[in-house]
Amino acid sequence: MKITVKIIKENKDGSANAQVDFDKQGLEVLVQWGMVAMLTKAIDAYAIRPDEAEVSIQPKVKKPVAKKATTVAKKTIKRKTKK
Repeated sequence: MKITVKIIKENKDGSANAQVDFDKQGLEVLVQWGMVAMLTKAIDAYAIRPDEAEVSIQPKVKKPVAKKATTVAKKTIKRKTKK
């Protein structure tokens, strides 16, 4: 198994740009550990608490920006009517 992380650039905010190289086995390990981490976090976040009878999981959905969509639609209609 091979997993190599190379820091390419350190940013002012403390983060960094990195390059990750891995072979097939390395990919399998990264995916497995990633899945375990996500499932563990989800279980902790949505666990039934003593004061709750059940848990409802509601996905966070981004609301579309109506103003931009309306503006685009109006411009499209105007262009079609001008021709």
